[in-house]
Amino acid sequence: MKKTFLFILAIFSLMSCTHKEKEEGASAPQVVLAEVTKVTGSGNLHYSGSIEALQTIPLTFKTTGTVLKVLVNAGDAVRKGQLLATVDKADALSMYQVANAKYKQAKDAYNRLKEVHDNGSLSEIKWVEMESNLQQAQSSAALAKNNLSKCALYAPANGIIGRRNIEPGMSSLGNPVAPLELVKIETVYVKISVPENEIGKIKKGLKASFKVSALEDKIFNGTVTNVGVVADQISRTYEVKITVKNPGLLLKPGMVCDVNLDINANKEVLSVAYQAVNKDKDNNSFVFVVDPSKKIVRKRIIKTGNYQNDNIEVLSGLSEGEQVVKEGGNKLSDNSKISL
Repeated sequence: MKKTFLFILAIFSLMSCTHKEKEEGASAPQVVLAEVTKVTGSGNLHYSGSIEALQTIPLTFKTTGTVLKVLVNAGDAVRKGQLLATVDKADALSMYQVANAKYKQAKDAYNRLKEVHDNGSLSEIKWVEMESNLQQAQSSAALAKNNLSKCALYAPANGIIGRRNIEPGMSSLGNPVAPLELVKIETVYVKISVPENEIGKIKKGLKASFKVSALEDKIFNGTVTNVGVVADQISRTYEVKITVKNPGLLLKPGMVCDVNLDINANKEVLSVAYQAVNKDKDNNSFVFVVDPSKKIVRKRIIKTGNYQNDNIEVLSGLSEGEQVVKEGGNKLSDNSKISL
């Protein structure tokens, strides 16, 4: 009888332990883990940008008149000193001819009286008057010649005609925009607008790549050369320019592009699966770090950086090799038991 009682007690104890283990197992959620690893940085920032000419030169006439000829169109390549357009020069030519005739007359009188002056037969006052007349006539002729030259518009440098805003018959002056616009696009800028929370990550010399949808998503590379220091008052963004070589002149001002800045190129950073990172009620980023020996997790506040494909950069709070909960964290709290 005693043996039977002990046997029943043993079975009851075994059943109690098994039930307890099942309850404990049921209360410990099954989770999937991820390891904190060190990788070569590829933290990217993405922006929408637009192509700008390296230099834009508005070309305007320097005299008033009616435009006679416009010898170039938008898109034409021009050389320094090339004639681009002309203004009716009839009035300017007449003024030059009159001024030049007066200069010749004054010079002839000067030459004839110089010998008389040298012989002492001409008073000094008269001679000074002759010199003054010659200088005035010479200056008037030079001024008239200069005004005549202003009737022609020449290219000040090699480049491409970006815009043509004038036609024959129009007035050379009085338009709100320049008659012609010369652009230099052998090298171009890509302009992007960077928000204030990211501008500190961008430095001169940073490498950039971008693709242009208008060119079938062709990829180009450049370097950040200008970083703005004053924010736009409305958008609160800073202007950043990327300098890009433009062989073949494929890139044209106004084209839209998708820009990628690799801010961590060739730099080792810690990263973890982005699914492991959560936000608490205070908007702090945190993860559940696993203690494998005790099969429990600890909540730990971390600071994150840029995304690394399916991972996210860890700036502080974790060490290489630590394990965190990747899936199943929604059922956990600090010091929760887990089932691996």
